[in-house]
Amino acid sequence: MISRELRQARWAVSVVFAMCGAAFGTWLARIPSVQAQAGLSTGQLGVGLFGLAAGSVLALLGAGALITRIGSRAAVLLGATVLCAGLPLVAFAPSLPLFVAALVVLGVGNSVLDVAMNSHAARVEAGYDRPIFAGFHAFWNLGGLAGSGVDALMETWHVPVPVHFSCTGALLLAIALWAAATRFLLGADRGQGEAAFALPSRALLPLGAIAFCAFVAEGAVNSWSAAYLVDITGATPALASLGYFSFSLTMIVVRAVTDRVVARVGPARFARVATGIAVLGFALVLAVPVPVAGVLGFAVIGIGVAGIVPIAWSVASRKQPGSPGKAVAAVAACGYLGFLVEPALISVLAGFVGLHWAVASAVVLTSCVFALAPALRTAPAQVLA
Repeated sequence: MISRELRQARWAVSVVFAMCGAAFGTWLARIPSVQAQAGLSTGQLGVGLFGLAAGSVLALLGAGALITRIGSRAAVLLGATVLCAGLPLVAFAPSLPLFVAALVVLGVGNSVLDVAMNSHAARVEAGYDRPIFAGFHAFWNLGGLAGSGVDALMETWHVPVPVHFSCTGALLLAIALWAAATRFLLGADRGQGEAAFALPSRALLPLGAIAFCAFVAEGAVNSWSAAYLVDITGATPALASLGYFSFSLTMIVVRAVTDRVVARVGPARFARVATGIAVLGFALVLAVPVPVAGVLGFAVIGIGVAGIVPIAWSVASRKQPGSPGKAVAAVAACGYLGFLVEPALISVLAGFVGLHWAVASAVVLTSCVFALAPALRTAPAQVLA
């Protein structure tokens, strides 16, 4: 029998996931407007994005230790505050150095919140004693989709970026405060060592590699789907935006049912089938360079990769039941490296072999999940609902 406290915590964590997705989606969808407002060249924007990546990685390295000291609920509040403060800081930055600094803040807030909410999600899942991790990640995608949808309205209504980002940051912070500052989240867990950051152990290293490869696919689509559809298939900008939209939509649908499917077939078999679907989607995108096929291919990629990362994090917490937060933090750090590395790798490769073949690098790394899938096996009692 699931207690009322656990049910409340499940919904509260889901709200935090949606809030995080909306905040990051707000930034991603208005990057061109931010660039134009600040008068940044492509190179200067790249410097800013490096600041975002640097802040994200540095925060990932220390987030686990922070959570151990203050607890995951307090860390959710801290991460949400920093992330939401980063939005107006980016919008009002008057110079390149301050723009880079603002993106560092945004990256730090996103990483701290991400590890904190996933660590708390691991505690909730342990209480349920069945897979529910993918459902939390579906809420992140829902939030991201909502954030990008609001961005489209803001662009249509010509709302200035500073006004948009300030209002959105305040609203999302209020939502996070409601979810985390009340008693809806589980009690404090500080001092238990559950979320201390550590390099993945031998048992967790394959799971970190799986997360890395899956995030490679996600990073490639998030950063390059629109550019690929415009440059390679000749799609209009409006049609090109459907690439990421279709990818996000199928991610949401699949993550909503992943937990139930995994409970029936097991995480290893699920991951292998999912990897095959993702590779098929990439093959469609690369082999048929026309707009409709590209949009459809990105949707298929979303079907494939949607459940892989949540499964890797869930299994990590179950393989290390005494310290699930620590396991999630270690595997998450590996995963986000893939999310940050692949877009930059595609950018470099595109200069030598063109964008079409550069995107193919994501296929190679995504395929590795098939060979690594046995690491996801758990005892039958851990995967049955």
